[in-house]
Amino acid sequence: MLSFRRKVSKSAQDGATKRAKIQKGRTLQKIIIDCDPGIDDAVAIFLALAARDDIEVLGITCVKGNVGLDKTYRNAQRICAAAGRLDIPVLRGIARPILAPADLAASVHGVDGLGDIDLPLPDDFPETKTHAVDFIRQQVEKYPGEVVVCAIGPLTNVAVALLFDPLLGEKLRSIVFMGGAAYCPGNMNDFAEFNFMVDPHAAEIVLQSGAQLVMFGLDVTQQTRIEELHLARLRQNGNVCSDIAERLLTAYAKGDQHLHDPCVVAWLIEPSIFSGTQSRVRIVTEPGPQFGRSMANIDPHGNCLVMTQVDQQRLFSILLSKLAQWP
Repeated sequence: MLSFRRKVSKSAQDGATKRAKIQKGRTLQKIIIDCDPGIDDAVAIFLALAARDDIEVLGITCVKGNVGLDKTYRNAQRICAAAGRLDIPVLRGIARPILAPADLAASVHGVDGLGDIDLPLPDDFPETKTHAVDFIRQQVEKYPGEVVVCAIGPLTNVAVALLFDPLLGEKLRSIVFMGGAAYCPGNMNDFAEFNFMVDPHAAEIVLQSGAQLVMFGLDVTQQTRIEELHLARLRQNGNVCSDIAERLLTAYAKGDQHLHDPCVVAWLIEPSIFSGTQSRVRIVTEPGPQFGRSMANIDPHGNCLVMTQVDQQRLFSILLSKLAQWP
């Protein structure tokens, strides 16, 4: 079993941050990763932490989704520990959907949510009593107009933060999320995608928030197919995070061969690999066979930019090259 007890020194971290901020004459994008780890969540977090020239991860907020909240919270700690980033705040969020039944989970991620590869939890991970919803609001107040919420699980935490502060959407830079199926069938049934089906009421609150919204639904994420050549490249990288990512994706690909959540982070690094259409999107929240469905139509004045195309080769090139450098 692997064991992680590494910490990044404050001086090393500050130096890396300073270098990244001045590189290319631009400021790092400040992001909060709201997630339910989850295998593809783990790979997305690794990618964000590896993209030191583009992204500053303010914190990781956890929600019930692929597995229960206790597991998603501990899994986020495991992922940060594997990357040597015990300095990243990891915060507990909402333990159940707002109104939807609370028993939905995703078996493709294994019993523990991380492919049952026995990724260790460090004994000394810093704990915080701050709630994920409070953390989101605090960071937005601290950095008005700068924070991007990268939501790659059910949108419960984000929706509750928006309910606490109806102006929060205007204070954010944007909300970029993985969820929904705007112009294609779902993956839970003919209509609904998993994240939106877990908490459709939260998704509808976010879509009505007035924030700048970018949607990575199944329309685009199902174009990203994990292949053996990608796994082989991860093995060749020869570092801890690449090794873990390879083991995770090998387990994941047995049930789902699509790289969903990392698309959100990849877009922040290189937006040109994606294209989409401005749309008006709403969510079916009424009980029935279409519960959780994303209802969308093309509208230049719509509430959401829906991504519909991706250059898969460039996407995997970014992922594999970034992980080759970290750590």
